[in-house]
Amino acid sequence: MKIQARLTFDTVQFDKNTNAHLVVSLSAPKIDWQAKRPRVCIIPVIDISPSMQGQKMEYAKQSVLKLIDHLQPGDFCGVVAFGGEVFTVSKPVEVTQAKKDELKAKVGQLSINGSTNFSGGMCQGLELLNKGDLPGDMLKRVIMFTDGMPNTGIAITRPDIVKLLEANLGISTLSAFGYGADADQELLADVAKTGKGNYAFIKNPEDALSAFAKELGGLLSTYAQNLVIEVSPHNGHSITETLSDVTAKEVDKKVVVTIPDILSEEERHLVFAIKLDAQPNAFPRQSSVFDVKVEYDKLDDGKQKQHCVEEVKAKVQFVKEDEAQKKPTPEVDRLVGLAQLVQAQVAAEELAKKGDFRGAVAFMAGVGAEYQSRGFVDLAQVASNVGAKMDSHTMYAASSGYLGSMKSAGTRSVGTSSLDADAAQDMGVIGVSLSNSAQDEMVQNFGGGDPHAAAPNVGGGGFGGAQVFAPNVVVNPSITFHPAPMPNVPAVVIAPSPAPKPVSKVTKEKSKRW
Repeated sequence: MKIQARLTFDTVQFDKNTNAHLVVSLSAPKIDWQAKRPRVCIIPVIDISPSMQGQKMEYAKQSVLKLIDHLQPGDFCGVVAFGGEVFTVSKPVEVTQAKKDELKAKVGQLSINGSTNFSGGMCQGLELLNKGDLPGDMLKRVIMFTDGMPNTGIAITRPDIVKLLEANLGISTLSAFGYGADADQELLADVAKTGKGNYAFIKNPEDALSAFAKELGGLLSTYAQNLVIEVSPHNGHSITETLSDVTAKEVDKKVVVTIPDILSEEERHLVFAIKLDAQPNAFPRQSSVFDVKVEYDKLDDGKQKQHCVEEVKAKVQFVKEDEAQKKPTPEVDRLVGLAQLVQAQVAAEELAKKGDFRGAVAFMAGVGAEYQSRGFVDLAQVASNVGAKMDSHTMYAASSGYLGSMKSAGTRSVGTSSLDADAAQDMGVIGVSLSNSAQDEMVQNFGGGDPHAAAPNVGGGGFGGAQVFAPNVVVNPSITFHPAPMPNVPAVVIAPSPAPKPVSKVTKEKSKRW
């Protein structure tokens, strides 16, 4: 894996403090993912509550059927469903053709049930992965297929569901697929982030299969897991803020960032605001100002995990005033700008949530003007587009899919399984790649004309009440589903472990950029 540590300035004035940015870039190589792909155990958790009636549920079921078809011997799959009650449709089983047919038949029988016990379905899926008798070397993922409208169960509110997930995640990961423009995108995006998985916004029926194909392609092309990036300053220099939307904590003046995984061909950029301390004199050559150590596990040729440790140094030259670089290096500053776009959107949304829509639009306009001054016309345009989604209560309420998609893709574009169409277009405007070759190939495979999948009747183009033909599966009328007992969640402490100490924030007065 290629690792770079770059500052926005190559030379700085030696006799004064300098505010700048550090960008740590991780670039995973392209791998033969089909030959080296890890074994996986996937638990689809399907929402069968009344709000999923019609197209939402049928396309969720079709996605699961496609998943089952694309698993290979050595992979495991189980299925959970939840309405008012929680159903273990199947415990994880190693897939054979006979097991695939059995799983598909059971999925085809699912029908609408009761209310929405989101937390119960989530915990049941995690329990099957974490407590099941499964090989230890496989990737384990729960995928929620839902519109995210919990109204019963041990946890109903977004904070309580996130805390419950933190307490029960264990060694698994969790992704969330939100079906329909009315889905609770904020809840599902938070659940996906906490679950160290991916978020997908599924607005239209035809988006469902390609979104899940991208999710599966990403999982199968995982290059490395359990990444820990440690950034250590030298000689009084310091990190004042972590700009990227990642899990970060401060330990003895070091900043430690954890990332669950990185995919083949994926690039991740971690952006930090820093302060370079004044020096007693100028130096004739560059000096190391930050050490960066990256630890991760990757699959070797034998499909066994190999622990890797790599180190790089961030350097700068301290020079006289007339020799100092006057403007940031555009290539590096642009990466800073991408991280700042997510930060700015979050800040603007806080204003919109308080009803200050004019303030939200004005804030994003100011961000756009700042981008213009730095020469980033495309970022300025996208900042304006984001602001336009908050110019009224009606517009803001209707734009949850767009805003959630922008935050998700701005943090990790290749890990985002599906985006609102406008958000995908805006990401294209600023040149952000949204998939790797494995995901592209899997999307093509999923849409390649399965003879068992009837063509959807999509009506007006969104999820609604139009008829959708059920997948052509063999249904065994002798199969019945019984509600599974709730996972042993009462014994779980809802409150998570104490949050890591946040990295101190740099103020606008101390920084040339927000």
